Amino acid sequence: MTTTATHTTERHLFTIAHHWRDLREHLATRGTTWPPTMGIGIISRRDQDDEQAEAATWQAEALRALERDPAQPGWTAAPLRLDVLNTMVTVEAGLLELADQTAAAVQHAPITPAPPRRSWPDDPRARRTAEADDRRRNKLALRQGKDPRRWRYTGAQRTAPLAALWLLARTQGVRGPWRPLTEAEQHRIDVVARTSAGLVERALDVGDGRVRLTALCPECAGPLDMHGGSGASPVVRCDDCGRTWAQTGP
Repeated sequence: MTTTATHTTERHLFTIAHHWRDLREHLATRGTTWPPTMGIGIISRRDQDDEQAEAATWQAEALRALERDPAQPGWTAAPLRLDVLNTMVTVEAGLLELADQTAAAVQHAPITPAPPRRSWPDDPRARRTAEADDRRRNKLALRQGKDPRRWRYTGAQRTAPLAALWLLARTQGVRGPWRPLTEAEQHRIDVVARTSAGLVERALDVGDGRVRLTALCPECAGPLDMHGGSGASPVVRCDDCGRTWAQTGP
């Protein structure tokens, strides 16, 4: 993978980790449209993740219906943004699956503790040497097993931002209990990171969108791109002559 592509992957992974708190804050804010867009492509193929996403969606819809009930007195909490919820479930499931599969392929297994000895050498010096070897092995096994750099398949660290940061360290070539990534492994991280970062930016409207239009420039017949995002009005720009049109233009 080229240096430019690697830097792009790093930027995507950092975007996910950086904006995850923003997604949590937007989860309880009102959306501008209803119903929300639900056509987000699923990165993960796990049935369990799909069931969790469906259950969370149904729970959020039931909560919103309850909050909109006229019989509810007084102040009620803001409804959940289902589009943001769907984005968070999708991105987290994809990153966790990617981190699991990457760790299974590149992460070195820690050494096992010394097995119990059925017998010891009769020579006292040889026995002391064997006992010292077992103690060193057990100490090393404990240290490797508790290495905080390791990706773990259970526990509290299994979140989207931590998975993104762990994959970011793999992409940057940080040394640790793993081998370097192959080109295919790094390419897969790039694909998932780019897709996930796009979902996050779209949910928060913080990305700079760019879409190639089928129409050609009326001045020079060059290709036209529509630029937008980050709350700005869309602008059409010709790549050849550089002419631009605002949203109200032709």
